[in-house]
Amino acid sequence: MKNRLKQPSKNLKRIALFAAIFVFLFKFDAAAQRYFSSDAVGTTSGDFLNLDISPRAVAMGGAQTAVAEDVSALHSNPAGLIQISRLSAMFMRAQYVSDISYQYAAYAQRLSYDSVIAASVLMTDIGSIDNTDISGNKLGTFSPQDQVITLGYSKGIIEFSDKDTDVSMGIAYKYIHSKILDDARATAFDLGIMTYNFTYIPYRLSVLMQNLGSGLKYDTETVAIPLTFKIGASLNPFKNLMFATDFIMPKNNKAYFTLGSEVSTQTNEYTKFSVRGGINSQKIRDKVGGFNFGLGMTLHFFSIDYAFVPMGDLGTTHRLSLSFDFPFRSQVFQRKSRSIYSKVTDIGTK
Repeated sequence: MKNRLKQPSKNLKRIALFAAIFVFLFKFDAAAQRYFSSDAVGTTSGDFLNLDISPRAVAMGGAQTAVAEDVSALHSNPAGLIQISRLSAMFMRAQYVSDISYQYAAYAQRLSYDSVIAASVLMTDIGSIDNTDISGNKLGTFSPQDQVITLGYSKGIIEFSDKDTDVSMGIAYKYIHSKILDDARATAFDLGIMTYNFTYIPYRLSVLMQNLGSGLKYDTETVAIPLTFKIGASLNPFKNLMFATDFIMPKNNKAYFTLGSEVSTQTNEYTKFSVRGGINSQKIRDKVGGFNFGLGMTLHFFSIDYAFVPMGDLGTTHRLSLSFDFPFRSQVFQRKSRSIYSKVTDIGTK
C-alpha cells in the first residue's frame, strides 16, 4: 500500500521533469521559435539528414523518438542507446525512388551500467545526373553523394526508484560531407532525453533536437541544415502490443505527426516475430503515400527487419536491415521487464 501511495509522486516528478526538458530544448536554439513561420519553409539544405534509417521505425510511419532502443537509436534518438545490452551492430540498405539508394552501418558498445557509446556511417548515392549549360547543351555527368559520420554517447542520469534508471540522455556528433558539383562540409549535434515508466502500463516519453550546427558551405554560399524538434511517446497496453507517436517540427517544412503500432509474438525465449504499420501525415499531405507496413524477426542474437513504403506516383521503396547483438563471456547486464537494466552477476553467455 505504501508503494501505491508513493507512485503518484513519482509520476508527478516525471511529468515535471519532462515539462522542464521540453521548455529547455524548445528555447535552446532561437530558430526553434520560428518553426511555424512560413519564412523558414524551404530555407535549408541537407535533406538526406532526415532520412529514416530503422526499417522498424519506417514501418511504423516514422514514429521512433520514444521507440529507439537498438543501435539505430544513434540516428533516431541517442538517448535510447542506453537500452543496448552488450555489443550491438547493424547494417541497413534502402532502395529509394528512381536510382537513389543509401546504406547505413552502426556499432554500439556498453561501457558501464549507465553508459553506452556508438558510431555510425550513412552514405547516399543519387546516381548519375546530366550536367548541362544554360542552353541545355550536355557538358557531362556528375554523381551527387553524401556521407555522415556520427559518434554518440548515452547515459542514465536520474533514478526515481530502486535499480531503475528512469531518465536517460544522449548526444550525437555528426561530421557531414555533401558533394554535388562542389564539396560542402558541416558539423552538427543531436540532443535527446527519454523518460521511462515500467509500472502498471509501461510508457516512454522523449524530446529530441536534431541537426544543431553549422550550415553546408558550397563554394561561397552557406545553406542551413534541417534543424528539427521532436516530441515522442510510446505505450505498451499489453506485453506484445505497442503504440507510438511523434510530433515533428522541422525548420524547413510544416509540422506533422506520425503514428504507428507493433504487434509481436514470441514462440520461445530466442524467437520473436513482429508485424508493424503506421501513418505519416506529412507524406499524406504531400500525396506521396503515408501508409507504411513492415515485418521483423529475431532469432537469438540476430534480427531482420523490413519496411515497405508506398510513395504514390513515385513508386514504392524498400528498406532491409540486419542487426546483431553480440554476447560476451562475462555478461553483467540483463534486461528486466520493469527497468531499463538491472545489474546481475555470475551469468554466462546463453
